[in-house]
Amino acid sequence: MTIPALGFGTAAIMGRVSRRAGTAALERALVAGVRHFDTARSYGWGEAERVVGMALRGHRRQDLRIVTKCGILPVRNTPLLGLAKSVARSLLAFAPGLKAQVRRVASSGSFQPVRTYKIESLAGSLKTSLAELGVSYIDDLLLHNYTPDRPGLQEVGAWFRDLQRAGTIRRFGFSVEGDLLRGLEHLAAEGLLADAIVQVPVSQTLLDLPREWRGVRFIAHSPFGFMRRQQETDAPLTSLAALLPALGDACRCEALVCSMFGADHLTANVAAWKSCS
Repeated sequence: MTIPALGFGTAAIMGRVSRRAGTAALERALVAGVRHFDTARSYGWGEAERVVGMALRGHRRQDLRIVTKCGILPVRNTPLLGLAKSVARSLLAFAPGLKAQVRRVASSGSFQPVRTYKIESLAGSLKTSLAELGVSYIDDLLLHNYTPDRPGLQEVGAWFRDLQRAGTIRRFGFSVEGDLLRGLEHLAAEGLLADAIVQVPVSQTLLDLPREWRGVRFIAHSPFGFMRRQQETDAPLTSLAALLPALGDACRCEALVCSMFGADHLTANVAAWKSCS
């Protein structure tokens, strides 16, 4: 059994979390020993990667594992969008009860990203990611929110392999948010699973993974939502200290990505991780 590394999830940066707060949280994570950082071109409406890149500069690149994603393009950044995000953060700070209303506005058509498998768009997205992160290569490049029924997967797979051969990415993979087993079956049928890494939310399906998928490399995320659901049913996996070894025993899970913007939250997560390692 291998205990997964603890990863820092950056989806909230430049969304509900400001640049200053996000930078401070990233710096705390680095001091605490976290070296796996998960981001995406679409996070923070296209602004999270730059914050991540600035925070990681000055640290030895070979010691870091940077995961980013392509396939979801953020809406164009405008002064109006920046103002809207700032107002939303202020509202949530002073009136947390407005979270549902803010979320409803953020999910409206005006703020929705564009999903694409077009190679030209993916290549442009990766070029921007490299520049924003300030790196010459990506450790793991994932196709964001992959779904089996979308055409163009083979072309994406060929492009991934070209990038890998060129050294622009170390590995490629797929972020699967829907039916995990169906996604694995489809990727295997397309000949793309053997060399890939798969990112998925923590679920009972992952913890009960059939033996045929035990060799697949995984990155898991969103453990706290899963643990809250466990508490509702009096199930045993209600702490990170219990979940980490369970993941290590159930599958080939390389990292567990958490959102850790509070100092106390980070400290507790790192302590749980170190107690298992």
